[in-house]
Formats: sequence, structure tokens, C-alpha cells
Amino acid sequence: MPPFVTIVIPALNEERYLERCVRSVLDDPYPRDRLELLILDGGSTDATVAIGERLAAELPLVRVLDNPGRLQSAAFNLALRTADERATCLLRCDAHALYPAGFVSRAVETLEQTGAAMVGFTAVATAESPFQAAVAFAQTTRVGVGGSAYRLGGHSGWVESAMHGCFSRTAVEAVGGYEETASHNEDAELSLRLRAAGGGIWLDEELRVAYFPRASLGGLARQYFHYGRGRAATCVTHGQRPQPRQLAPPVLVICNLALLLLALATRRPILLAPIVAYLAMLAGVGAFAAARRREPAVLAAPVALATMHHTWGSGFLLGLLRALRNGRRQGS
Repeated sequence: MPPFVTIVIPALNEERYLERCVRSVLDDPYPRDRLELLILDGGSTDATVAIGERLAAELPLVRVLDNPGRLQSAAFNLALRTADERATCLLRCDAHALYPAGFVSRAVETLEQTGAAMVGFTAVATAESPFQAAVAFAQTTRVGVGGSAYRLGGHSGWVESAMHGCFSRTAVEAVGGYEETASHNEDAELSLRLRAAGGGIWLDEELRVAYFPRASLGGLARQYFHYGRGRAATCVTHGQRPQPRQLAPPVLVICNLALLLLALATRRPILLAPIVAYLAMLAGVGAFAAARRREPAVLAAPVALATMHHTWGSGFLLGLLRALRNGRRQGS
């Protein structure tokens, strides 16, 4: 008998994507009597709840729950506590994504075959607007995301962390679920604790999820600022040394700010040459990619890349200062 699976979809103002997400993840021959799907709403002000309730009326396996903790991490933990007692797997999905046919079956099969604590997905950035096309390119190149395996794809294997995932309920309960105060980087933080407890994280290249990037520059900036701040909190909390690719954005922010201030103070524009070179490099990357893909929208990728670099770096620096300050207060 196939294992019982609880599908977990945290949602906040996802009226544009929620129904497509739910129908895509349920496009699977997995036995319906071995599935439940929980939509956990974090206080939506649009039609998200109404759409969820309409789906629940149509599909008995769907339930809509209020998530008083508001964050995605709190939503997952709520699902962990309220999931059917038969559930041995929890499959966390993103409302901002579309899932390929047979996704549930493949995820559960891979979890069982590998014995992993979590099976992660490959994120395939998918665009519905010209700006999203630029961001999609930026999020699938090493210039934008370093060596992030779940974004670059290309192979299956054991990894340090992955995007969301199909979890062994026993493994995730043993470590206490997600850190509920974490608004970002919660997947990496949970992966760290799962590995410390002896569980493995397996990335399945065949589990390819169509993810919709932020559709505005402001949204992208806020997202990456929070990503950087979340990574800093994880590093401080767990005494983890950042990888070189994670140090690059904060170093870039410090160097560019120092050069800008020094050039203004000394009235020597030549000091801005490294910044100009950096921007020219990004412009070259965007132009080459646009020509190679024959996709003019990718010409805006340098804007997305510079935004991602500087907001992630700024978030990391401010998050580091905040975490260290809080640590000193607790120690005093």
C-alpha cells in the first residue's frame, strides 16, 4: 500500500497562482484515498481563501486552514501537527509554482528509494512577463546564484540543502520541524538540523518545479534582502561559516559603498572604475545571454543581477549585526 501523503501549501495573497498550483500537484495517479492537501493561509487580503474553499468544496481531500503564525515555516509546523495520523510523508509545495504530472508519485518513490530525510526539487524559473524573463535568467546562472544546486539543476545527488521538499514525517518531527521565527532561509536551516541528526538531503533532478519569480524590481529587492538576512541568522545561530559564494555579495556591498564614499570625499571619479567594470561585466553577461537565447527581455538581467547582489549582501550584513547584537543582549 502506498504511504499516506500530506501535501502542504502555505499561501499569502496567491489568488493568481493558487488554483493552478493545486491542480498541477494533483495531476497524478497517486491514490486519492492516500492523499490530503492542506492550504494554510497566512492572512490573505485577496481572493486566496475563497479560491481555496471553492477547491475544498470540489475536492474532498483539500482543506483550508488559518495560519496564525503567518510565516511559511509556521504553516508547515501547523500542518505537521494537524496532518492525518496515517501520514508518513509531508510534501511541501509553493503556491507560486507549477508541478509536473506525476510529481507526488515521483517524490514519494525517491524518498523511499534513497532513505533520505528530505527529497528536494529543482526550481525552474518561469516567466510570464519581460521582467520575469530577466529575473528567471539571473536566477539560473552562477553569476546570480553561485553554486546553488537546486537552482542550477543538472544532477541528482546528496546536497547540503534544497528547495522545500518531500519529508519523512518521522525525521522532521525528530528535529522539531521548521524554525517558526525564520521568515527566509528556513529550508537551509532545517536541512542543517536534519543532517546534524543523521538525515540526508537528496536533490532529484527529475523533480522540476516551474517557479514564478518576482514580477517587480521592488519585490525582487525585498525578497533577496530577506534571503540575505535569513542566511546571516542561520550562520550565527549554528556557528556556520559562510561559503565563498555567500560572502561575495556582502563584500561587494562594502567595497562599492567604500569606493563611492571615497570618490565623493576626494572628488576623484577614477575611484569608481571598479564599480563601472562590475556593471559592464553584468551588461556583457546580459547582452551575451539575450543574443544566445534570442530573448530581448534578458537585456534587463544586469538590473536584476545587481539588485540581487546588493540587496542580498545588505540583508546579510544587517542580519549579521542584528544577530550578533541580540546574542550580546542574551549573554549579558
